Amino acid sequence: MKAYLPLCALVFGATVLTTACKDETTSFGADIMPEADKVITEQLTVKMPTKTVKTGAIDARTNNSFLGSIIDPATNIRTTNGFVAQFFIPEVKPFPALDRMVKGENGEVIVDSCSLTFWHVNYIGDSLATMKVKVQEIDAATTPNEKSTLSTNFNPNEWLKKGGEQQLASYSIFDQTQPKAQVESKANYRYFSLKLSKEFGQRIVNAYYQHPEYFKNSYTFAHNVFGGFYLQHAGGLGAMVQADHLAINLYYRYHPDLKNHPDSIIKDVQVFNSTDEVLQTSRIENEIPENLLDDSQNFTYIKSPTGLHTEATLPLDEIVAGNHYNDSINSAQVFLRTVAEPVHQQQLDAPPYLVVMRVGDLPHFFQKHQLPDGRTSFFATLDKYGSNVQKATHSYKFNNIAPLLTILRNERDAGAGVLATDSEETRKAKWVAWEKTHPNWNRIAFVPASPVVVNTIDPQTQRPISTLVRLNYAFGAYGVRLVGGKNGIDLSVIYSRFNN
Repeated sequence: MKAYLPLCALVFGATVLTTACKDETTSFGADIMPEADKVITEQLTVKMPTKTVKTGAIDARTNNSFLGSIIDPATNIRTTNGFVAQFFIPEVKPFPALDRMVKGENGEVIVDSCSLTFWHVNYIGDSLATMKVKVQEIDAATTPNEKSTLSTNFNPNEWLKKGGEQQLASYSIFDQTQPKAQVESKANYRYFSLKLSKEFGQRIVNAYYQHPEYFKNSYTFAHNVFGGFYLQHAGGLGAMVQADHLAINLYYRYHPDLKNHPDSIIKDVQVFNSTDEVLQTSRIENEIPENLLDDSQNFTYIKSPTGLHTEATLPLDEIVAGNHYNDSINSAQVFLRTVAEPVHQQQLDAPPYLVVMRVGDLPHFFQKHQLPDGRTSFFATLDKYGSNVQKATHSYKFNNIAPLLTILRNERDAGAGVLATDSEETRKAKWVAWEKTHPNWNRIAFVPASPVVVNTIDPQTQRPISTLVRLNYAFGAYGVRLVGGKNGIDLSVIYSRFNN
C-alpha cells in the first residue's frame, strides 16, 4: 500500500502543480496515510544559462545533399555545400549484347553522347541566380566504401581521378530558356542538365564488355569502373538546391533484330542513378562571424548544416541544494522559445526537430545511429501550427529530462566519493575537486535532427503505426534564434519526498 499511494499522489501532484503559476509545496494523503507516509511534492524553477557554439564537422553521410552557396540574413553566415555521389547499377543488364551494338570503323562501340541530370526537390534563395558547379570524377581505386568514417570537412582531392572526367558548367535553379507557360507552372524547377564527354561514356561501355563482372552490383562498379562524382560549388551566391538524385544518361544505338532486319537501328539510353542505396556524402563550409559566439547576448543560435548549435549548463547545484539533495526528481521541463525574424526571401526555416544530449555524446550520437533513449537524450518537435485549443507557441518543449538530472547527480556523487553521512559543505568541496577534471559533465547540446520513420499498420486495430528507427543530423538549411543566452532559460523541476 505504501508503494502504490505515493505514485498516485505524485501523478496527481504533478497535474496540480503544472497548472499553477508559482512555486508550491503540497502534501498528499493526510486522511488516508500515517504522517510519516505523507508525500511532499515541490516545484522549483531555475535559470539555465545557454550559449552559441560552433558545431564543427560531423558524420558526412546523408540522403539530403545540397549544392550552392547562400548567406543567412539572420546571422550573416555564408554556407557553401557540395557533395560526393556514387551510382546504382540496375539488376538487369545495362546494355544489349556486343554484336548488336553499333560500332565504328575500329570496331569500338559508339557512344553518341553523355550527360548528367541533377534532379532536385527543393531550393533556398533566388531561383534565377546564376551559379557554377564543377563536376569531378572520383577514382574507383580511392572511392570511399560503406565502412568509411567520413566527416563533413573531408578533403575530396584525395579521391579525385587524375585525368578523369571534369566539367565546369553554369546553371540556375530555374531554367530561363524554357517557355513562359512552363515557367509560370514551375514545371522546370525539378532538374538541370550538364554535358559530359563522350570519352567518359565510352569508358563505361568498354568496361562493361571487357569486364561484365564489374557490373554485378553497385559496389563492384564503384570500386572497379567509376567511383562517382564530386560536385563542387564553383561560383555564384544566393541559391542552394537540394538534390533528389543524379542521373548519368548514356546514349547509344543498337540493332534490335540482326537476323531479320540487319539495317534497322534503335536509339536508346542507359541511365545510372544515385540513390539511397549507394554512398552520398556532403562537404560543408561555413563562414561564421565571431560576434555570433558572444556570450553577452540574450539569445542563442541554431544553424545547420554543421554551423551552430545551442549549449546549456544544467544548474545541478541549485537543483540538489539543501533539502532537495535527498528528494526524488520526478519531472523536469525545458522550453526553448524562438525569436521571430523579419521576413526575407532567403530566410531559413527553423529546424522542425531538435534533439538534446550530453555534449560528450555529440561527436558519435549520429554516427552510431543512436535514438533518443529518454535517459540521456531527448527529442522535441517545433510547435509551429498549434492545435484546435491552443495557438502555436513556436517553441520546442522537452517534457521530462528528469532521468538525466538523476544520472548526473549520481555520476558526480560516485566520482567525487560523496558519502551519505557527508554534510552539504563536505559534498560541495568534493564536487569542486571532481569537476576540475570533468569540466563538461553537466553541459548539454541542442542540435537539429531529422527523424527516419517507418510506417506500418497495426494488424489488430488496422490503425497506422509510426516507428522512429533512426535519427540523423538535419542536413537541411535551417536557422533560428532562441530566447536565452545570458538571461538563461527556465528549467522547471518537480520533486517528491516522504514527510519523515
